[in-house]
Amino acid sequence: MTPQRELAHEAWSEYLDAVSKELLHADVSIEIIQGAAPPMIEARKLALQAVAYDRRDDVFEVAVARGGPNLPSVLRHMVDHPERIVVDSWTLLAPMTILVDGRDGVRTVVKIAAQPEFGG
Repeated sequence: MTPQRELAHEAWSEYLDAVSKELLHADVSIEIIQGAAPPMIEARKLALQAVAYDRRDDVFEVAVARGGPNLPSVLRHMVDHPERIVVDSWTLLAPMTILVDGRDGVRTVVKIAAQPEFGG
């Protein structure tokens, strides 16, 4: 099991911006865990567009692309007033899991499965 580390609140924006740049288009899954209920899968194997923390609005956001190349759309999952962000990677390389605990007790699990493949 990979050791987890909690990110300092003041580092959230910078760290997540770096993840977005390094892992753009990587495969992402998003799970929502609320209480004892089974996890709800919100997205599976979609392309990462951005992961960010907005200090001004106190919002964590992960955006992923869905749909085909002709009709792409973006799914945005937001956590208002996140209390804690934990990662299981010491580098900015996939695979990586980002856990976001909201003030409402709901946990968002963002799993970045693979780095993007660049065609030649």
